[in-house]
Amino acid sequence: MNLVQTEIKDKAVFISMNRPEVYNALTIDLIEALIKAFEDADANKETDYVIFKAEGKGFCAGLDLQWALTINSETVVEIVENYFNRLTRAIHTCRKPVICLLHGAASGAGASLVLACDLIFASEQGSLAFPFISLGLQPDTGMSYYLKQRVGYHTAFEWLLEGKKLTAEEALTHKLVQKKFVDQSAMTDFVHSYLKSLNQLQPGAGASLKSLLSGSLSFEEVLKKEAQEQAQAVKGGMLKVKIEEFFKSRR
Repeated sequence: MNLVQTEIKDKAVFISMNRPEVYNALTIDLIEALIKAFEDADANKETDYVIFKAEGKGFCAGLDLQWALTINSETVVEIVENYFNRLTRAIHTCRKPVICLLHGAASGAGASLVLACDLIFASEQGSLAFPFISLGLQPDTGMSYYLKQRVGYHTAFEWLLEGKKLTAEEALTHKLVQKKFVDQSAMTDFVHSYLKSLNQLQPGAGASLKSLLSGSLSFEEVLKKEAQEQAQAVKGGMLKVKIEEFFKSRR
């Protein structure tokens, strides 16, 4: 059985974790398979978006507990840097927009993987939990960065200290997710129609926008980057087509 399933549809790469019997808990093998899947998706010139999802009832339970029992303090830094950091980096720095479909519970590092994405769509059954400190751990896989970025220092501190768990509705209220659906089926149907609408945009438009909004460029650096991306957009040719369509509609 493949730990990660990939499929290309509607000019998007669908990447799905496939350890449903343990709620897609993270092991070395699963992490390495996910890293490769995201790196391959990033390099694929025939697609413009990445859809990140999971099989089974849960999205991701975080660190696999059987693996956790074998970890000692001397190897923690190596494990975090070589696996968890590489994985969250592969998602967060993917040049293409990554859309997460949160259909079940995501906990600990699993929640970090969700927040690493550019857009998060959730079903009613989706949830986010941050139990690091209550388990005798500290946030990892980028969680302290992602959560602070999305909700601010004080709320992030409170939630991480208390091991907060959020329902899909609460996550939507706090703008951690962008859309919420009654169930997984409705969410999946929406995504396919959503991708078809995105595919009406100029190829590479999403990646270009992501490059403008991500990172920590200064104001002047952003202005320079906008000029560069604008040149690429005009080169794509859609602007001319849209202008011609506009004038034809007025005749």
